[in-house]
Amino acid sequence: MTDALTHQLEALLNRDTLRQRILELCRIPSPQGYERKAGEYIEHWMAEEGFHPRRVSAVPERFHVIGSIGGYAPAEKKAHDLLIASHLDTEGGLDPKEARWCVSPHATPEEPVAEHDGIFTGAAISNDRGPMACFLMAGSLIQQAGIKLAGRLHMAACPGEIGPDPIDEREGVAQSGKDVGAAYLLANGGIAPDYMIAAEGTDFAVTAQGAGYAIFRLSLYGEQIFTPLFNSDAPVKNHPNPIYRLGEVIERLHNWAPEFERAHRFETPWGTTIPKVQIGAIKGGLPYSLGGGTGVCALYIEVGLSAIDRVQDVRRALETVIKDSGSYALECVAYRQGAVASEQEVAPLLEAISEATQAVRHTNLEVADPVYASMWRDHNVFNRAGIPAVTFGPRRWRPTLNDFVTTTLLYAQTAIKICGVAA
Repeated sequence: MTDALTHQLEALLNRDTLRQRILELCRIPSPQGYERKAGEYIEHWMAEEGFHPRRVSAVPERFHVIGSIGGYAPAEKKAHDLLIASHLDTEGGLDPKEARWCVSPHATPEEPVAEHDGIFTGAAISNDRGPMACFLMAGSLIQQAGIKLAGRLHMAACPGEIGPDPIDEREGVAQSGKDVGAAYLLANGGIAPDYMIAAEGTDFAVTAQGAGYAIFRLSLYGEQIFTPLFNSDAPVKNHPNPIYRLGEVIERLHNWAPEFERAHRFETPWGTTIPKVQIGAIKGGLPYSLGGGTGVCALYIEVGLSAIDRVQDVRRALETVIKDSGSYALECVAYRQGAVASEQEVAPLLEAISEATQAVRHTNLEVADPVYASMWRDHNVFNRAGIPAVTFGPRRWRPTLNDFVTTTLLYAQTAIKICGVAA
């Protein structure tokens, strides 16, 4: 990574064009399930740049857009291919009737997509189309510089990363998030990269691991009792109306969560995963027909999973926590495993990012904050498949135009290092 290459790429990078592209792309509404318009924008952009875009989709309205450059080395040279990908979906796609049960009416309104004095705001900017614009600009810079990559640089805009999961009445592929996202891209996208970067905000640090999760439905059972026959003096423990037993169960889960985090903390040289536990939803009864109470209610519990956690063991631990809670059923209704790259196999990718960081930022590459290794990101899919992958990108909170310029140069130099230059 020479200073001359850095200066050459920086001279070719049009800051105004980058700014315009980020704002145009991120101002396109792209809630989960409705990524089409943002995908079409990316498709047109890739076509203009000569990336030869193509669509791959599990659901017609929710397609991946894949573009590629390079591949000039003969097969016997064994040049490496790199995939850089981001996700198109930003908002949860909830209708107002659903949103009122998970978003407080007193919540601070989400900041609009905007740029003032070089500082960007808006959820789509950081999660995740700001970094997407950067790697597309990086591909453009490589071509403008006349650099013929020996291996291929694949660039992908993916639907379905933020969720949700098809649970209960919201069933089927159309209701899925991750199943139509990176997993489908890897299985059906026609690319088999040597390395992968999930381009998301990491504050210019990197991690080679991520957390998965399991969602458990804990159903508490009891009996319906006509209100005039209801015994108001019945003790809460083992109460016939299962809603009354929720308090004790929630307290048990609440006390168990910190123990779980401590016991399942997972550390490697390139990341620390701290799996979290949260009760995210509750169901029970019919508010328009209360006369007979309810005989069933349910808690929905999300449990983070590190690369080495087994969902079966987590289920057994939960069974221990909730024993003696009366009649119940515990079911795992969604499951995605965490992942970690092989330290040896991911080393060339980390070395390339480190060299790019030295050349562009004049600083050493750092390990990302544990929060970035404690969430789902699409590099999990590739690490689980044995393809070394990391997540790496710009400042997550209120990134600046300078941050995005830096990110573009980092992605470009990393791609050049990994893919090599054809003779």
